[in-house]
Amino acid sequence: MPSVFLSSDTVEYLKRNSNNQSMDSTVRRLLNLDKNKGKLVKRQVGRTKLAPIEAYTWTIIYRLYMAEDGTLSRKALQGQVHDVLRAGGLFETYTDDDAPTKNGQPRWKQRYNSAIAHLRKNGCLVTESKAGPERYKGVNLRHTEDGLDAITDINLHLDGREGHVYLCRYSDPALDGIGTDTCPVPLNPTEIPYRLSGRFRGNKAPQEL
Repeated sequence: MPSVFLSSDTVEYLKRNSNNQSMDSTVRRLLNLDKNKGKLVKRQVGRTKLAPIEAYTWTIIYRLYMAEDGTLSRKALQGQVHDVLRAGGLFETYTDDDAPTKNGQPRWKQRYNSAIAHLRKNGCLVTESKAGPERYKGVNLRHTEDGLDAITDINLHLDGREGHVYLCRYSDPALDGIGTDTCPVPLNPTEIPYRLSGRFRGNKAPQEL
């Protein structure tokens, strides 16, 4: 077993917060760790430590928009969303999105599935059965006009070096007065379409008359 040297202050703190548990159990509890399938994983993570859901919803609609016929299989779309977010540094800024959950999958897969469900519920995505031999290999996803409308003039700004993950306007200038690159201004939460932001963020859904 490896040896770990702790200062006397740290040891005293752990003793005060041990609740009669072992030192190992105390450290795991304070670090919010749990054991699953022989590996240590984080327990439930607070929403403030996770990337905003609109990073996922925007990327999903945009990748479908960029697809040749506006459709992708769920698996192919998942791979593209992951690649975009990783390349942009989202998992550097929000490391808990990339951490394994109790079922062994990285948390971003759960968040991707939640984003898909949210977009379908709000009319931004529809599913289409595959034809021929492919019909047994899942479904295709297609964006709707409401989905495209939700990302009109809206861009996703990703910069892992600066810790930036937010939506902004396409029309927001990326240069300052002397021609130096600058980061775009984040959208105010009230400016984010509800179709992208989820239940408790951004604009509320319009009320039916």
